[in-house]
Amino acid sequence: MRCGAAIQSSISFELEVDRCTKCRLRQVACFCGQWPCIDSDLKLDILVHEKELNKESNTALLIWKTLSNCQMFFWQRTLMAKNMSDDNADGLIAPEQLPVLLFPARFANRYQGQESALHPMLSIEQLAGRRLLLLDGSWQQVRKMYRQSKILQHLPCFEIPSSADFPMETFSLRRNQQADGFCSAQAIALLLWHMAEKTQAKQLLEAFNLFGRHVEASRNNHFVKG
Repeated sequence: MRCGAAIQSSISFELEVDRCTKCRLRQVACFCGQWPCIDSDLKLDILVHEKELNKESNTALLIWKTLSNCQMFFWQRTLMAKNMSDDNADGLIAPEQLPVLLFPARFANRYQGQESALHPMLSIEQLAGRRLLLLDGSWQQVRKMYRQSKILQHLPCFEIPSSADFPMETFSLRRNQQADGFCSAQAIALLLWHMAEKTQAKQLLEAFNLFGRHVEASRNNHFVKG
């Protein structure tokens, strides 16, 4: 089981001198003593936009540090999808071996036509044993990642449904968010809930809520209260 392994050397943080190099928050509100280690069967890759990792409110690092079977890759405009490949643009890989894009198919299909067969929508049962791919960034950044990474336009999709049994507050760590929108950590917690890993889902959501308190403290340059 891997929790919190070192990130690829090609990924670096441009931080102010008073910030922790591991969690990116100000030293006074450092989160490093709070990382949980969640043992999950979920196989997840995160493709994170180049501008996201330096934002203290970004939650991809929280997921990657926390889940036992998670990898993180770095997307750059000039390098497209670093560590990923467009080799399957011609269908060389069997459909069942492709990763599943955790991204609304109805949105992705705007670029291919609403009835596009390139983005079959899978059921929750069809996710069993599959590796999943999460695009991490703002909605504007994710659209750009999708348009400029050819391989993403040929992946099956799964849209994570909301659940009345697993309520979450709207993501509030950033302004100008979509109504009823969730961040990456909330989305993966919801996915774990639907995949019957309810204990792990609660653990991740609790970690996210605590992380939010540390982010607020970091922004105000004070210790976490309570």
